[in-house]
Amino acid sequence: MTFLSPAAFFLLFAALLIVMLHLLRARERRRTVSALFLWEGLTGDPQSRAARIRQQFDPLLLLQLAALFSIVIALAQPAWQMRTASVSGLAIVLDGSASMQTLTPDGSTRYQSALEEANLLLDRYPSSTTAVLQLSAQPEILARPGLSDPELREAFLSSAPTWYGDGTVESLHSLLGSLGGTSRFQKVVILSDHPWPDVPDSFDMIHVGGGDNLGLIGFSVRENPTSSGVTAFVTALNGTDTYQDVTIKIDDRENQTTLSLLMPPGSIEQYVIPFPSSRGTLFTALLEQEDDYMPDNRRYFSLDRPIDVRVHWLGTENRYIMAALRSISPVVLVDDPGDADLTVVYNTTAPASQSGTALLIHGGIESLLSPGENVAVSQIEVASPDHPLLDGIDPAGFLIREAPAIALPPASRVVLTSGDVPLLATYVAENRSVFYLAPDIMETNLPITIDFPILMRNIVSTLVRLPSKLSYSAAEVGDPVSLTGRGAIAGLYDASDRAISLPAGLTAIRPVTPGFHTLLTDRGAFAIAVNVPMQESALPSSESEVDGIEATAGRALRYLQLWPTAAAFAILLLVVEAHWRYERRGTVRRTR
Repeated sequence: MTFLSPAAFFLLFAALLIVMLHLLRARERRRTVSALFLWEGLTGDPQSRAARIRQQFDPLLLLQLAALFSIVIALAQPAWQMRTASVSGLAIVLDGSASMQTLTPDGSTRYQSALEEANLLLDRYPSSTTAVLQLSAQPEILARPGLSDPELREAFLSSAPTWYGDGTVESLHSLLGSLGGTSRFQKVVILSDHPWPDVPDSFDMIHVGGGDNLGLIGFSVRENPTSSGVTAFVTALNGTDTYQDVTIKIDDRENQTTLSLLMPPGSIEQYVIPFPSSRGTLFTALLEQEDDYMPDNRRYFSLDRPIDVRVHWLGTENRYIMAALRSISPVVLVDDPGDADLTVVYNTTAPASQSGTALLIHGGIESLLSPGENVAVSQIEVASPDHPLLDGIDPAGFLIREAPAIALPPASRVVLTSGDVPLLATYVAENRSVFYLAPDIMETNLPITIDFPILMRNIVSTLVRLPSKLSYSAAEVGDPVSLTGRGAIAGLYDASDRAISLPAGLTAIRPVTPGFHTLLTDRGAFAIAVNVPMQESALPSSESEVDGIEATAGRALRYLQLWPTAAAFAILLLVVEAHWRYERRGTVRRTR
């Protein structure tokens, strides 16, 4: 044991003052008696020398001296010398890839477990040269050498795992090189949830595992060249040790298809899922079962074509119709009907040459549909209850004052009617597809109903879009994504609709989060599907390496502080003395 402040022992000379004051204190005490003659001529009680010496030392004196000694010991800061492992330089490398978000059985994540291990390493190997790094596809220095211990711990304890994939040993060497090189650090410890086969033997590995994973590690979509719809290709992973009943749902924001299957333990299976009813551009594959690593339960894919609807407008402008269309997807107005996905004809008549898909609202087409005089609408009847246009719509809530009488082409299909007056109908020919809504919507309650945007959605979902380019893969977080070939860039938004700043002349980005990013150009809006890196969903590893940590560590002195014990003992003695004095005074009063 040693004392960190031995100068405090000079305070022991205060014991002389305490003893002096005790000896100078009056020994006789005044007593009130009835008469003095009763004691006249009596000799004192015979006492030995030892008894007379004992009378000179009050127990309170001993308590005071003991309290003084305890206080002096506490001020001298006694400490017990202990030898602990130390290194001349310590570098802690935290795996910051997406798989470190996996939950462990105790409810924390693998990354939180790695932080706890890093804390223990700092306690175990004190060093004046300590650095903490986060390694992923985008490595980062969390704490540089030179920080105090509290600053060092705060720097990495406030960090979090990223959405990036695994880092490389080369990038680790580059980070260490920016801090002075590997030779500056006697010990480099990597905390990761997977083994690193190419890591140098001089580095130490600590495995941080836990948690089961069910996930999708591959997803792409191809348009069917000879038929409608698309075909989805999915690769699923069962990283558990039991059979799993899983359900995979493919959604294109308009329709969806589902596949249920049984996966054996520790397996990777590939599936082909037909999706003939799909007409969308954005696809999401969802694994509906919950597990410990949820980010890979959802994957995204987008066909390489605009996601907006190109509209050619004829007739009077109407903000309600435009708002209903824009509630479905971005809308771009075009002047050339040949470039349009949809032609809206409102309160006017389109030329006979009109082709493609047309939405007629209180309008017509020359030589094909010619509305007549308006007639009163008494009751709305459903002529085709199973028609796709009525999906999610309740026509009983429609209020229509009047609608024009009209003679429909023979191939038309009436959906809603009022007697002999068709209110909603469709007509499909070789070069055109027509949706006919008879009344002027300003003479109805449609603009203030939820059914009108749903009706627009059902119409837009039938549009036949141009085929996409042959692109069957989606980007991963951290991968470079080219922005060229889609027109002049007007804006870029991430999966949360936050604007991404684009420096002038930038031709590629590296997304930092998964989801659908939106690129706005003068040619329309394009979706960029970004997924969690596939390698972050690999089958779990049970390897655990802690070799060489003690073998290369030196020994350093540490001190176990003992002064709190001495201070507590001094306080206890002072409390006992105060109590003793109180009891003695009470006895004197009772004697009187």
